Amino acid sequence: DFASLVEDVVEQARFVGKDVRLGRTEQAPVEVDAMGMRRVLDNLIENAVKYGGHARVRLFTDGREAVAEIGDRGPGLPEVELERVFQPFYRTAAARSSGAAGSGLGLAVCRSIARAHGGDVALKRGSHGLVAQVRVPLASAAG
Repeated sequence: DFASLVEDVVEQARFVGKDVRLGRTEQAPVEVDAMGMRRVLDNLIENAVKYGGHARVRLFTDGREAVAEIGDRGPGLPEVELERVFQPFYRTAAARSSGAAGSGLGLAVCRSIARAHGGDVALKRGSHGLVAQVRVPLASAAG
């Protein structure tokens, strides 16, 4: 159940002092490598906290996909950057000047892992900040 994995990742982030809250969750049976998907969620939560001050996480189903959504209230990204940040080693000017550590590989790795599971990672502008979505097929929809 993807919900169990999401809940565990959120709890671990909170345990180490990150401002992370879990909202709505739905049961979502998926067939994924738990370590790989944990890495995806960890990275997206870390980015939300680093650049947006906190992370708000929820999990829902959308058709035949499970969707983990991580939102923040940071400055977001310009529309032209929403895809560019998935390029290996790319960091926005704001990220480079922020002093925050990073190599520009995190989002590229996240997308690669999600796509290896038949899913994807995408960023979109939310009403306040940025929203990252991890989509993976539900187990009944896989294969």
